[in-house]
Parts: sequence; C-alpha cells; structure tokens
Amino acid sequence: MRGVVLAFLAAAGCAAEARPAASRLELRVRRAIAAHAPEARPSVWLAGGDGRELLAIDADRPVPGASTLKVLILVEAHAQAIEGTFRFSDSVVLLEEDVVGGTGSLGRERPGSAWTYAQLARKMIAESDNTASNLLVRRLGMGRINARARALGLGVTRLERFFMDFAARREGRENWTTAREMGRLLGAILRREILTPEACDAMIRALEATSRGRIAAGVPRNVPVGHKSGSLPGGRHDVGWVRLPGRPYLLCIFLENVLERPGGDRDGGVEAIEAAAQAVYEELGPSDE
Repeated sequence: MRGVVLAFLAAAGCAAEARPAASRLELRVRRAIAAHAPEARPSVWLAGGDGRELLAIDADRPVPGASTLKVLILVEAHAQAIEGTFRFSDSVVLLEEDVVGGTGSLGRERPGSAWTYAQLARKMIAESDNTASNLLVRRLGMGRINARARALGLGVTRLERFFMDFAARREGRENWTTAREMGRLLGAILRREILTPEACDAMIRALEATSRGRIAAGVPRNVPVGHKSGSLPGGRHDVGWVRLPGRPYLLCIFLENVLERPGGDRDGGVEAIEAAAQAVYEELGPSDE
C-alpha cells in the first residue's frame, strides 16, 4: 500500500510541474459550458493518461459527487475480493425495503429474488443502479470504503450517506469528491497501478461498457471511453478516460448550480458537459495537419 500512496503522491506532483499552455483549451472549455449552462459553477480536471495535468479549473473544490462515487465502491469490492473477505459470486436477497428511486432496473425486479454481487456491480456501473449500489455499500461497509479512499491518498473523497437518502442530505451528510481526486483514482485504474492488474482490467471493462455520451461526446465510437456519470438536483457530472491511440487522456467535469428545467425540456448541464468534452477531444485528438 505504501507504493500505491507514493504513486498517487507522484501523480499529484505533476500539478506542480510546468505543463503545456492551456489558455486556448481553457477558453474553449469555459465557453462551451457557458453556452449551455451559463449559471453553472464548473470544476474540471484534465490530464494525459500518465497523470500529467493539462488543465485545472477549480479542480480541488469539494463537490457532491453523486454517482461518480460508485467508482470508489467498485475499487473497494475488488480490494476485498483480493483480501478474501468478499466474493462476487455470493448472493443477496432483494427486499422491498431495499428499493430506492433514481436510475437502474433492480427496483423493478421481484422482491425475494436473489442477486449475486457480480450482477449488482454490473448494474451499479452500467445502469448507475442506486439500489444495487446501496446493497454493495451495506455489504462492503461504508467505513471500509472510506478507509480505502484515505489509504489511496484521497483526502476529500468519501461516502457519508446511501444513495437517494435525501433525508441524510438535508441533515448535512453528503458524498464528496474533487475533480482532481476522481481523476487520480481513474488514472490509477487505467494505468493498472492499484490492487492487481487483473482487478484493474476488470474495472476498465466495466467502465468501458457504459453508454456513450457526456465525456464521450464527439469521440469516434472506435475509441474506447470509460466513464461514470452522476446527477443531483442542481448538479451534472462525468468522470473518466478517453483511450485515444497513443494519447489517452483523463477528464473529470463537475457542474454545480445547474438550472433545473421542467420535465421533458433539454438538460443544459448534460449539454454543457458534452460540449466541453467535444472541445477537449478536438484539441487533443487527431488533426488534419
């Protein structure tokens, strides 16, 4: 674990090194966000696949992470599986009181049905299923998940409540992260630096099996994109990587203070993320020159 922490600290140190001028890219990203969600407060971190920072906009501001924290839950599940205290093949019975709202299909399944933790993990990432996520948090332990984050050098990222527990949110409990910390965690997975290479490969497959959109906007479908989005009232987020051949990059975008529109209307927050992500791809991707 000491080596892992040192690797994280080394990645963080990239922020202090001289980096390529990002003024044009930053201007494009800010303009793209403002064009679709002018009221939003952005937090953005962009880095090469090696962790070298390319752009930071308020990247260390703590933000309610919403479903982006499901990446940390996935890491903890694999960590405990390696330690032998958790098995993906074990199952849990779905009870009516387990079901919560929001995204995911598990809530439409029959109470009393049994589900393996492997199935729950797939639903947590592919569908952002909140019921599946809460069942995993309960089994893994919120305290152990947060201890893993601290051991990995993540000083802000933590869970304080279950998903869709808005009563806890009103009491001031929140699930926190920063754009930089989430980017560092995803980068460590992509570079296969944490846990085992096999565990990282499994997490890469899971994150690249999600639907396209948000930071995948404008990226050709033959370019793999692994990401995890999140939404809260007033918040729209997406974090992940684009495996551009020879030039992979990490991109984390958190938008707060997004104006909520009536149901059925366009989602300016999602459109802002997609516009910013497309600008990044156009700047970093292939050129005709």
